[in-house]
Amino acid sequence: MDTLAFFYDTNKPKQPVKSYGKLAVQQRMRLAMAFMNPLRPIIAETWLHYGKGSRKKAFGQALKKLMQDALEGEYPDQHVIPSRVAISMGILPPVQIEEVLLNKRELEICFSSGESPMAKASDEVVLVAYSPEAGVAGRNTEVCIRAQGHLTVELPPPLWDVPFHAYLFVHSANKRQYSKSQYIGLLTCAE
Repeated sequence: MDTLAFFYDTNKPKQPVKSYGKLAVQQRMRLAMAFMNPLRPIIAETWLHYGKGSRKKAFGQALKKLMQDALEGEYPDQHVIPSRVAISMGILPPVQIEEVLLNKRELEICFSSGESPMAKASDEVVLVAYSPEAGVAGRNTEVCIRAQGHLTVELPPPLWDVPFHAYLFVHSANKRQYSKSQYIGLLTCAE
């Protein structure tokens, strides 16, 4: 006996075919969120002024900036360019990175600061190490000020065996003003 095969059923909802543009935008948002999410606590602090005091709006502004500046490619081959990601934004003058030394499990950065009425010797320098593959991000715990000229941090165990991106930024002592973050590079611990 033959069975009847249904080719149309009003009870079964139709799945609309998504347009190319919609799929491209969804992928851009997924890539941006995946890259930024581990950095959320830092971004909430450094972009707070741009979020008008709201941590969620601050994260949204940083996400928008990443999508505008740091995403490249055409759907489905889109990707994030880490060197273009701004994890902090502001008007403070940044420090000039002179030397980056990575030995075993320690990262040392030597920097100098030019003369500027906005730059104060007491401005704090912050290093952020981030591995998107491991989903781990960290920052220096000890205070380093602009006048010191170098920053040395011991890397945590999750960053020992994976390549990580390093960023540096400066903020005022009261954390009200920030510099735009500087991308140091993709680094790997040497044994």
